[in-house]
This record gives sequence, structure tokens and C-alpha cells, in this order.
Amino acid sequence: MSNILLFGALGKMGREIVKSSSNFQDINILKVVDKMTDSDRDKSYSEITGINWYGNDLLDDTDKHLFENIDCIIEFTNHKATVCHLKLAKDRGIPYIIGTTGFDREEYEVIENISKCIPVFISSNMSRGINIINYILGKISPMLEDYNAEIWELHHKNKKDSPSGTAIMLANTIKNSISSEREIITGRSGVNAVRSGNEIGISSIRAGDIFGEHHILFADEGENIEIIHRATNRAVFANGALNIVGFITEKERGLYTYRDLLCVE
Repeated sequence: MSNILLFGALGKMGREIVKSSSNFQDINILKVVDKMTDSDRDKSYSEITGINWYGNDLLDDTDKHLFENIDCIIEFTNHKATVCHLKLAKDRGIPYIIGTTGFDREEYEVIENISKCIPVFISSNMSRGINIINYILGKISPMLEDYNAEIWELHHKNKKDSPSGTAIMLANTIKNSISSEREIITGRSGVNAVRSGNEIGISSIRAGDIFGEHHILFADEGENIEIIHRATNRAVFANGALNIVGFITEKERGLYTYRDLLCVE
């Protein structure tokens, strides 16, 4: 049984992870952490969220006993908070699963350095399907190098970052798989926005309660190739994160991605 500390327990993903954890007999969500309002401080997590959870108190990240009896940490918060928490986990040798997105280059370097001390798993999308697509893109992009590559992604109206971390991951896979230089463009506007030949375009849509949808298009004269991934519920991401626990808790220090989990070359 792995005892889990969950950062971001009041967010959409955090709530889904708590709900989905009941399907995993070898996982115990021992502690849940998030920012609290004054009105929340005297309530249990179940009272705040309406989720039937056996635990009691929602904690904040200043609790001095936060990391006690923890086998693995899962985090879905913001990039600054994640880096701060990861530094604390490093001192205690606790494996870490990062679902947070939006890291800049400097923050990612911090993650890379900390992974030299503890096992860290990072993915901008915990869906197995999207990661299989990402792997496939790395294989087919060199064969489609002369096609125009475009990505568009759709998410719910409250998603904070744009473009999504997944769209950036997919674009970088295309970019790094081909021999010619490509520039990732995240928006076009104006009267002189003609597409150049060296672009990988990303477009974002925010509307309603869309869980997550990604379209990858390779277009040439006379034909289009389109790959679509559509998440129909948020549980697919929660289950993906929880499935990683058994993998990362058995690993030595290092930085791991879904590619390692899928056991592909």
C-alpha cells in the first residue's frame, strides 16, 4: 500500500484523483493539500467537496507533519508551487509525480536537477492515449516533413494556461523529430499573417466544460492527415496519474516520462 500526499486537492484534477483512488486497492490518499479559505478551515475535505472520502482534514502546505508517512507525492497545482514543494520532497527522498504545466526553462532545469536525487515523473497529460499519439508523432513526422503541421486544442473555459501543455508537447515532438528548423507559432492575427513554410501552428479554444481535445493536422496540396484525441471524462487523467504510482515508487532517482512507462525505444 502506497500512502499518497496530494497537492491541489481542491482543483478539478485533484478532486478526480481522490474519487478515482477508491478503484486502486494498493493506493491510499493519506493527505490532501490545497489553499483554504477561512470558512474551509473547520470543515473536512468531504464537507468542502461533497466527495465521499475516508480522510478528514484538508491541509495547507505549511503543516509541519505534511511529509510524514508518505510514499509518493502527486501534484496538480501551479508551476511555482510545484517547484517549491519538489525542493522539500528532495530533502526527504520522496518520489514525485508532476501533472502541473506551465514551467519555464529555468524551472524545468530545477526539476531536472532535483531528479538527480529522487525519482520524478513528469507529464503534461496523464492520458495513455495522448502519450501513445505523441510517440507515433515522433515516428511519422520525418515522413511528413514537407507537410504543413498545425495543432489546435480545446479545453474548458476556466483553464488558465494557453496553449495547453499537451499541445506544446506535441508540437515539440514534431519539431524535434524532423531535420529542418521549425518555429512554434501560438497565434496569428493582422493583415499580413500568411503562413510561412517553417511554422508549427498552435491554436487554442476555451469554452464550456470541455475536458480536453487535441487535433494534429498534416496538410499538403490535395490531402490532409488528421489525428484526434478526445477525452470524454476527467477520470482518464486521474487514473493515468494513479497508475504511475507503482511505476515511480520502484524507480531509482531520475527524470521519467510516459515514454519510460510505455517501455518504448
